[in-house]
Amino acid sequence: MATLQAELAQAQEEKAKQEEKIAAYVKQKQQLHCELRKLQGSQEQCKEEAQSLQERLHELRSRAQYWQELYKDSTQALDMREEQLVVCKVELAFLKEELSKAMEQVQDRKRQHHSPRAGAQNGPPSTRE
Repeated sequence: MATLQAELAQAQEEKAKQEEKIAAYVKQKQQLHCELRKLQGSQEQCKEEAQSLQERLHELRSRAQYWQELYKDSTQALDMREEQLVVCKVELAFLKEELSKAMEQVQDRKRQHHSPRAGAQNGPPSTRE
């Protein structure tokens, strides 16, 4: 009977140890489950942030493309206007030269008209002056 009581005591002691281990495992399981939920929440948050950043990146790329196209178009327009400006400057220089020649011709005619020799060749001076 003593051996049975010793075996019973030993069995109860083993049972208590096992229950402690089970309680520790349950506690650890709960902690791990809680940590898993936190990690899953963090993972979901990271996914949302990544999605948001992807959308922002797409938006910034679209803006960059828009500004690059605008820059290209503006540069082309500026080049065309510069070419037009060069043409206008050449035309202006030509017209100034033509005006200068015309003014010289007018001055020459006035000089011929007002010079005494010119008046003698052409008859009496005009009264229209």
